Amino acid sequence: MKKWYAIQTYAGSELKVKEDLNERVRKRGWEKRFELFHVGEEETFFLVPVEEVITSRSRRGAGTEYRVPYEYDLIANPNERIGRGEVIARKAPRHLDDDAQVFEVELYQRVIVEMTNRNEEDYLVPADKRIRRDIRVGEKIRNGVPLTADGDEKFVVANKGKIVAKDKVRKITFEYADGKTKTRLIPEKYLGKVRKGAALKQGDLIEVADQINSRASGLLKVKEYKNKRVITIQRIEKRRLFPGYVFGRLGLDIEEMMELISGVRGAIRYVGSRFKPVPIEGPEMKLIKRKTGLLEIPIALGEPKIEVDFSVGEVVEIVEGPFADFTGEVKEIDKDAEEVTVMVKIFGRETPVRLGFDGIEKL
Repeated sequence: MKKWYAIQTYAGSELKVKEDLNERVRKRGWEKRFELFHVGEEETFFLVPVEEVITSRSRRGAGTEYRVPYEYDLIANPNERIGRGEVIARKAPRHLDDDAQVFEVELYQRVIVEMTNRNEEDYLVPADKRIRRDIRVGEKIRNGVPLTADGDEKFVVANKGKIVAKDKVRKITFEYADGKTKTRLIPEKYLGKVRKGAALKQGDLIEVADQINSRASGLLKVKEYKNKRVITIQRIEKRRLFPGYVFGRLGLDIEEMMELISGVRGAIRYVGSRFKPVPIEGPEMKLIKRKTGLLEIPIALGEPKIEVDFSVGEVVEIVEGPFADFTGEVKEIDKDAEEVTVMVKIFGRETPVRLGFDGIEKL
C-alpha cells in the first residue's frame, strides 16, 4: 500500500534530489511501487511543489519596460504571458499616398524628455549643433538645462524629467502636383530611399517597418499615456512552497526506503525519524495535495499571485503623477487592484495618495 512521505533536503537541492531519486527508482525497477505524477509535460515519481509569483522588483528595469508610440500596433495581449524575444508591437511600413516630389530634406537630432507625469516633450536640434555628452537615454534631467554644448537658449529643457529617446531624424517636405506640401518627421534608421529633388510615385516606400521585441519573459501590463503606451513585463518567479522537502507516494519496506536515499547528495533523511520514516497524513497532506494540484483549486491553474517587495509602514518615493518626487509611508497595499495607498505630508498635513505598484520605488 502506497503512502506519502517527505524527504528532507538541503535548501536549494530539492530539484537535483528529485532528479537523482527518479533515476534511482528506474534503475532498480521500482516504478510500479511508486505513484507517477504528471506535472506539465514532465513525468515524475517525486514532487517539489512550486507556485508562481509576480514580483514588483523589476517594474522599472531596463529590460522590462518599453516605450511604445501609438503609431505601433500592439501585437502582444495585455495581462497575458510573453516570452523573451516575442514581438510586443509592430509598426507597418509607410508608403507615399500620391505622386510627389521631395522638396526639402532637413536633418535634426531629436531628444525626447519624459516628464514626471509621463507625458513627453520633443526637442529638435539642428544637425550642425553638438549635443552635450551628458544627454543620454535613461538619465534624469532638470528644467533649464541646455541640450547643446554651446548652451544655446533655443534648446533648453522646459520641464524636469528623464531622457527616454535620442536619435537622428529627417524632416521631409513633399510637394504634390496641386502645389500643396506635406511634412513628415522620419527617424533616419527607418527612412526609405528618399532624397531631395527625387520624384516619387504613389505607393513608393518612405519609411520601413519596425518592431519591438521583448527582452524578458513574464506578464505583460499596458498603461496608456498622452504620447505613448508604456509596456511593463512583470517577472514571474517559481517559488518552492516547502523549501527543503521532496514528496513522494510509495510502497517500499523500511530497508528499501533507506536504500532509496542512501548516498543521494543533498538528501538528509525522511521526516519522522532517521531510522523509521513516518507517513504524512491529515491536514498537512491535504495542504500538499492542494499545492501540487492533486486537489481542487490548485495554484498552478490559477492566476499567479502578486508579491510586492515593499510593506506597510515602509517609506517610499513616488515616481509617477502629480506627487512625483514626494516621499511617504505605505499605509495600505491592495494586491487585487495592484494599488498602494501612501501617506504624503503636504503643508504639515498627511494626505492619502492611491497609486499603482509601478508608481512608487523603494528608497
